[in-house]
Amino acid sequence: MNILIVEDEAIAADQLQNLLKKVAPEATVCAVTDSIESTVSWLHTNDMPDLLLMDINLADGSCFSVFDVIDITAPIVFCTAYDEYALKAFQSNGIAYLLKPILESDLRGALDKLATLTEALQENGDDNRRVLKSIGGTSTGYKSRFLIKTGEKLLPVPTSDISCFMAQDQGVKLYMSSGDNYFLDYTVTELEHLLNPEHFFRISRQTIIAGDKIVSASANMRNARVILDCMPTEIAVARERTRAFRRWFDS
Repeated sequence: MNILIVEDEAIAADQLQNLLKKVAPEATVCAVTDSIESTVSWLHTNDMPDLLLMDINLADGSCFSVFDVIDITAPIVFCTAYDEYALKAFQSNGIAYLLKPILESDLRGALDKLATLTEALQENGDDNRRVLKSIGGTSTGYKSRFLIKTGEKLLPVPTSDISCFMAQDQGVKLYMSSGDNYFLDYTVTELEHLLNPEHFFRISRQTIIAGDKIVSASANMRNARVILDCMPTEIAVARERTRAFRRWFDS
């Protein structure tokens, strides 16, 4: 696997290379670029790498300017100290959004996700563009479906069929109205950026729910609880989110 590192801080670039030696010793870092200009120049004169590890704020501007010049078809793991770019990152071939300082477990998880997607791509005969489009958002800026790997197949799950997302010890699980549930390679915070806030609301640190899947709700000034179509038990809304939830649900 050939990897291009786009990072304007030499120390951070070295740290990424050291982490790669631990989690993916078979990978080759084909180059390290530190600016929009050098990244565009390298991509113009070399084959597209298998993966980009890309910082967002570069010496001469935002990395997203690269996409205005180069048609990047490779997946990207964004590595940044800021969390406000998550939505745009996932609209730009992003398969993972890692916050600095990057941990070994974070990078390993991102590469595992890439391996799963690559395997699914090969099994289904899809090209990079189609798979990456399914990972990222729609033209409206929010995801309309999730690709779920089940056995040897990819299952597209429309967001309209999803009741909620819940963080558990093993990861974040998606629950459908049908009762089916699947694990996802996203954090709750990433999902909060990717989902349309008109239809989905984060009621706690662990849970995001779909408004049209609420069967019943009870609320007062301090507390709120909901029952969704995917499960019979009540789900508590975090106290600090109760007022915002009432406004959202009544809109």
